Amino acid sequence: MKNILFLAINSKFVHTNLALRYIKKYIEINSFYKINLIEKTINNHLLEILTTINEENPDLIAISTYIWNSEYVYKLIIEIKKILPNTKILLGGPEVSYQAEKLMNLYKEIDYIISGEGEEIFLEFLTKDIDSVKGIYYRKEKKITFNGYKTPILNLDIIPFPYDENELSETSPLILYYESSRGCPFNCAYCMSSLDKKVRYFSLERVKTDLMKFINKKVKLVKFVDRTFNLNKKRYLEIWKFLLENYNEKTTFHFEISVDLFDEEVIKFLQKVPRKYFQFEIGIQTINEKTLNIIHRTNKLEILKKNILDIKDNIHLHVDLIAGLPEEDYNTFKKSFNYVHSLKAEMIQLGFLKILNGTEMESLVSKYNYNYLDFPPYEVLSNNYISFNDLVKLKNIEKALDFYYNSNKFLKSLNYILINFYDSPFEFYENISEYYKKRKLINVAHKQVSIFNYLYEFYLDKSFKNIDIFIEYLKFDYLSIGKTGYFPYWFKRNTDKEKYNELLNNLNFKSKREAYKKTEYEIFNYDIINNKKEKKEILFIYNNDLIIKEI
Repeated sequence: MKNILFLAINSKFVHTNLALRYIKKYIEINSFYKINLIEKTINNHLLEILTTINEENPDLIAISTYIWNSEYVYKLIIEIKKILPNTKILLGGPEVSYQAEKLMNLYKEIDYIISGEGEEIFLEFLTKDIDSVKGIYYRKEKKITFNGYKTPILNLDIIPFPYDENELSETSPLILYYESSRGCPFNCAYCMSSLDKKVRYFSLERVKTDLMKFINKKVKLVKFVDRTFNLNKKRYLEIWKFLLENYNEKTTFHFEISVDLFDEEVIKFLQKVPRKYFQFEIGIQTINEKTLNIIHRTNKLEILKKNILDIKDNIHLHVDLIAGLPEEDYNTFKKSFNYVHSLKAEMIQLGFLKILNGTEMESLVSKYNYNYLDFPPYEVLSNNYISFNDLVKLKNIEKALDFYYNSNKFLKSLNYILINFYDSPFEFYENISEYYKKRKLINVAHKQVSIFNYLYEFYLDKSFKNIDIFIEYLKFDYLSIGKTGYFPYWFKRNTDKEKYNELLNNLNFKSKREAYKKTEYEIFNYDIINNKKEKKEILFIYNNDLIIKEI
């Protein structure tokens, strides 16, 4: 095989495929083969990708297959064989690894499937007799053959750095993924990472060398894909200290962590990390004890909450919930939601359970009477504890959550509503999602100004008192998002042009025009900063970070 094409079909343009890059680099360093890597997205027209593949005319095409692109891949391979019948097709990735024989029986277009880590398997596939290669399914004499699993790579340092020099750029919008370890010691029943129990590490020296490449090039966002980054305190703290010593304000590093593993030493260190340098994804999933026992997780809730509140001021935090877990009904999920909301993280990611091939959840389907999609993403439709209707309600709540919490654009107005009119955050999101549904707005894309308008109209619809005060909070939030150049219909300007000009004269802008472009001045009839019934003048300055000057 002379002409080999790697195809990555990502979910978004900003994503990059780490797995194919690792395999590509490993093969090119250890053989004479040169591989062409092409990245597309699921939003590209299939015919467009077919045209690209046809122009390449590969002898072999390898496609990385995941839960979110698998249906696209299966459609694509059928068409590839129509135009390039002699091209061999190889699939790899978590979506095919644990159902390889089933898929090869279903799709005659698949010639090979790699099951396991691809670097060594793919190299041996290219350089050895296939009958001696482990970790690959292939067709032989009209039968599907598999020679057993390949032992995972123990010395990860033999795998080269995955990115080319031209991919490391301050101006690139791409998210660059990186791993410093493989494997996960935990047994979460719903997660495919639990299938690889042994944790293996790249050496610290290697990791530091790699990280300097990102830092020196001021790459915008580096996301570690280690399943739980903070397993080994000595190791992860040394990496974090190294990053802090080489701080670069242009770069953000993202980690998946278990925050309840942190001790006071780690908390004190994290409190010194500059804002926006680190961001953490924290999988809480549920606080229901019965559910946690079934899915083999523990949440030390008091420690978890204390640690999150201690670091939230300078570490960007995402916390995760999963709806549809065993023994979690609508009412117990409310408790999990309200707990997570109390942590005050920047983002709450409300996900829905998927029954993934190879995970323990597959064996629990009958016990809990799970109904789920027979095709990717295999999302749960109902079980003994939660109905489809309740899951739909939670889907609508997820949308409202994205509009009003995860956008971080309603900090003052949302807090005002929650404090004054609701016993729990969940009740508010339940109410406003029902309001959206009633107005047939729930499944519609909305402009930013519309989402502000709907919150104002929701407030009126609920007949909440003190609408005049609420408008002042909503005005503050609207002015905090930036210089929009237009205002909602309920926004009545209250400003003083002479005072505004005087304030701008004292600011360090190149010209008056630039000053107007990057500022707003408003006189509020209610002091929303200190929650007092008195006027408050505020100058909003829109630089890299919003600056709010009380006059």
